[in-house]
Amino acid sequence: MKDLFKLYQNLKSLTKAESDLIEEGDFDNLKEKLEEKNSLISEIDKIEPKDYFAHLAFSLSREELQKKRDALYQLMQEISKLQSQNMQALEKKKNANKEKMISLYSREKSIKGYLNSDKYEAKFFDEKS
Repeated sequence: MKDLFKLYQNLKSLTKAESDLIEEGDFDNLKEKLEEKNSLISEIDKIEPKDYFAHLAFSLSREELQKKRDALYQLMQEISKLQSQNMQALEKKKNANKEKMISLYSREKSIKGYLNSDKYEAKFFDEKS
């Protein structure tokens, strides 16, 4: 049986890497990290926690087993916090890119207006943007 704790540690490291990629705006590599992350989550979903801890109960003392459970819970909380931070960062990037696109679109209108020398729209769009 695969070690659930190690899988979650890998998930945490991928989530941290995802955070760095979001900050850099490297969306191509972010897509790859998300695919890795999704396959890792699929592996984690295949493991039944009750079976995992029952398997560990044979090799660990009751106290060690409780420490392992607590550590796993703490790790899951950290991953959840990182994931919510990543979602907020992505939302900020999305809004920033949206504003850039709107700005570029309004400038495009004024440039197109100047290409048609017989129309007076250029000055109007230029003053608006």
